Amino acid sequence: MALKVARNLDELRAHAPRESAATIGVFDGVHRGHAATLEALVARRTAGAVDSAWAITFDPHPLAVTHSREIPPILSTVDERIELLSKSSLDGVFVLHFDEATAKISYQDFIQRFFLDALDMRELVIGYDCHFGHRREGSPERVAEEGARRGFGVTVVPPLRVEGEVVSSTAIRQALHAADLDRANRLLGHPYLVRGKVVEGQGRGRDLGFPTANLAIADPQKLWPPDGVYAVRVGWKGYIHEGMMNIGRSPTMKRMERSEIEVHIFDFGHHIYGDELWVYCEAYLRPEQRFATVAGLIEQLNVDRRDARERLARP
Repeated sequence: MALKVARNLDELRAHAPRESAATIGVFDGVHRGHAATLEALVARRTAGAVDSAWAITFDPHPLAVTHSREIPPILSTVDERIELLSKSSLDGVFVLHFDEATAKISYQDFIQRFFLDALDMRELVIGYDCHFGHRREGSPERVAEEGARRGFGVTVVPPLRVEGEVVSSTAIRQALHAADLDRANRLLGHPYLVRGKVVEGQGRGRDLGFPTANLAIADPQKLWPPDGVYAVRVGWKGYIHEGMMNIGRSPTMKRMERSEIEVHIFDFGHHIYGDELWVYCEAYLRPEQRFATVAGLIEQLNVDRRDARERLARP
């Protein structure tokens, strides 16, 4: 069943959810901690306690409105988030536009307007650190009190630990900044995702025998993985291909301006300018480096391709 996505109340009413279990959050990265909450949510529908399972998320990130100087780089854009949420067996996602007016809604009014009136919510499932409403006053404790008063159930999901570490978006950002993709992906529970549109490059990869798709990332808040070479899987028009990705400044080719993302897709000959690619970062292979000759670069690219194929072949 395809995930239903509503971006305003009219679209949400068109889906007419009834007797739902619901959750709320930014779900940045849709990591394993979020997955635990989503699993608890869907379990309520599976058990027959409710008819549907819905999540409310925000666009833009609330901090972009309330504390714009404090917003961290985001792990997932709203479209990436929807793609990741679609794998969770939810019935639907309501993407709530967050602006100054939204920030001023009290948690009590938020519950009434969006959970009870719009989603016909019977049960609310939230993470242990979930806060919503004006000044984030809707803590798990206060929301539980509202549930007791208004007749809906509240389940608070405890923190999830992986190898002793509490899973959080902050911990994943730290891992990515340290070029520790293995740790980031363990905490995420899936490969780090980068979505971009293919734009015309300078054809350097083609000249080297490794044609690349140059990606433009629309959201300036998106956290790029560190410069280097990666083994990746690439989603294009519903198909998944294997490849490798370089993020950096192409020092061998003396291109020293801002970093760029270049993806070489193995055994691929389609024209894809203007298309969107979904790049799943499976493994970090090596840092970017400068080679004395172009021949040296080509030799290393062949090694990278072999290494990427080997990493992608692992279970």
